[in-house]
Amino acid sequence: MKKLESKRVLVTGAASGIGKSLCELLADEKVVLYLADINEDSLKKVTGEVLQKGIKAKYFVYDISDEKSVKSVASSILSEGNLDVLVNNAGIGYSNDLVDTPLDIWKKLINVNLLGPIYHTYAFLDSMKSAGRGHIVNVSSGQAFFKLPGWGAYASVKAALGVFSEILHYELRKYGIRVTTVYPFMVNTPFYKEIEGETWGAKLSMKLVPYYSMKPETVAKIILKAIKREKKVEKVSLLNDVGFYSQFIPFAQDVVATTSAFFLTKRK
Repeated sequence: MKKLESKRVLVTGAASGIGKSLCELLADEKVVLYLADINEDSLKKVTGEVLQKGIKAKYFVYDISDEKSVKSVASSILSEGNLDVLVNNAGIGYSNDLVDTPLDIWKKLINVNLLGPIYHTYAFLDSMKSAGRGHIVNVSSGQAFFKLPGWGAYASVKAALGVFSEILHYELRKYGIRVTTVYPFMVNTPFYKEIEGETWGAKLSMKLVPYYSMKPETVAKIILKAIKREKKVEKVSLLNDVGFYSQFIPFAQDVVATTSAFFLTKRK
């Protein structure tokens, strides 16, 4: 999908961070843009900014983990025509030892970070199959490659999203539908400001995010390029390649995990 002009695109988590930056870039491509987020004030502001670029845009405020809301939004969008690109970007973070992660947190992470994208995928899948075209972009996380103590629940759910998305790529090709799985590294967005960290190491790492993370604008440009090239997987950062290939190097994962455990896990 080299040309995006006039394509109809939905971006979740559009009110800030990567989603906001991606919407700004998509507006420059002259798409018909649908913006989704749970933060109405910020979403209105972003929508106003993209409208100033002379495109057609509409925003929807809802909880992506609410299946009925997702179906309602999808119905509204599809009443205006088929969706060409779905970007499942919205998500929440969490950092804590697995043994101290309560079940209600697990459920919230699964509902938002996994079921949210799945609900959206199925809400638009039939129309894409009927049209014989479409592109689904699922934003996972580089944490899926780094088995770091203190991030177990978040990484597990994001890894599950990555598996779902990469398998979906192969299963939907026969329908003319493309699927791109994106694995961002650390990104300097409000996403991490909501994570306080439960240990001194985790708290320090969160405070230092602006100094070692990527800018959301940079990640958004990479995602846009991946959409245009219809890439199967976009790892975003070379550090994610390091994390991925370290899984096949004896003791590499043990060294990383043990070092991380010293700083990021709680001491009893």
